[in-house]
Amino acid sequence: MKENFLPKPPPKKFWEDDTWAIQHYQEIVQKYPECWVAIVDKKVIATGKTWAEAKNLALEKTDKDEFPIYYTEARRYIYSNDLN
Repeated sequence: MKENFLPKPPPKKFWEDDTWAIQHYQEIVQKYPECWVAIVDKKVIATGKTWAEAKNLALEKTDKDEFPIYYTEARRYIYSNDLN
């Protein structure tokens, strides 16, 4: 018997919250600039300076264990792969 090593996909609610976050990203960035935000039930439920801080706060506030977490980049960053 062949084993399935693929992870279980997130629940439908995760994708609804993810879509909401994408649609409202500019509003979220303005209200919560330069931080991590956790989205539950189509609202920002927790914020933090680190991903783990936002996740842990969201876990404390809700019974959900899977939810989207975004970093709200309020400034433009330029990344380069040039190592010279």
